[in-house]
Amino acid sequence: MINQFARTEQLLGPRALDTLKRSRISIFGLGAVGSFAAEALARTGIGQMHLVDFDRVDASNINRQLFALHSTIGMEKSVVAQSRIKDINPGCHVTIQSSFVNADSLADLLEPDMDIIVDAIDGLNAKVNLLVEARKMGLAVVSSMGAGGRIDISQIKTGDISQTHVCPLARMVRQRLHRRGIYEGIAAVYSTEKPLNKQPFKSDDVSDPLENHGRPRPPIGTVPYVTGAFGLYIAMEVVRILTESRER
Repeated sequence: MINQFARTEQLLGPRALDTLKRSRISIFGLGAVGSFAAEALARTGIGQMHLVDFDRVDASNINRQLFALHSTIGMEKSVVAQSRIKDINPGCHVTIQSSFVNADSLADLLEPDMDIIVDAIDGLNAKVNLLVEARKMGLAVVSSMGAGGRIDISQIKTGDISQTHVCPLARMVRQRLHRRGIYEGIAAVYSTEKPLNKQPFKSDDVSDPLENHGRPRPPIGTVPYVTGAFGLYIAMEVVRILTESRER
């Protein structure tokens, strides 16, 4: 049987591929950004993945989320993701938790032996709580800033959270992290494109998954090639961090 990771090994080398197979990552948020990150990492050969998302697929997700299909509407995103990843890479050990992230739930969601935490959470409070707790535990993190309202993938950047600029979400995240004594040490994927929303949203077309976890939020227009690119940038950063850290 042909080795499905032969071309990855050809490019990255056997040592790097072995590192990926022995790595354990956790992805928080399986929507527009997280779904692409999860799939790319599964196809790259990550050996263990822990997936966390409390939401279910609805029709408004289909324009940008890999796990959102007409056949999966109403299903838990974590369950759909687990099935798809196992179909891509049967050797990957995938665990899931359908849980909302907050200060109380994080104790059950984070484990000290995780190699990298991927933050693809939409909600500001949940995102900051995750970042703070991960840093307290000494866990490496790759965090997505705002991908909605953008149309230009050439303006996507990677860097430390302290280097982010233009992005309004990144500014709010930095401010809240500063209040809790964190100024750097978190890898971020962000855009230097100013967000826009050309049309008002129609209330009939909106299902806000966070409406029962704080204030309802107005939706932001999205296109799949930008949110998908954010997820792929995250996957790139995860692979870079894992392979570089094992080479030291």
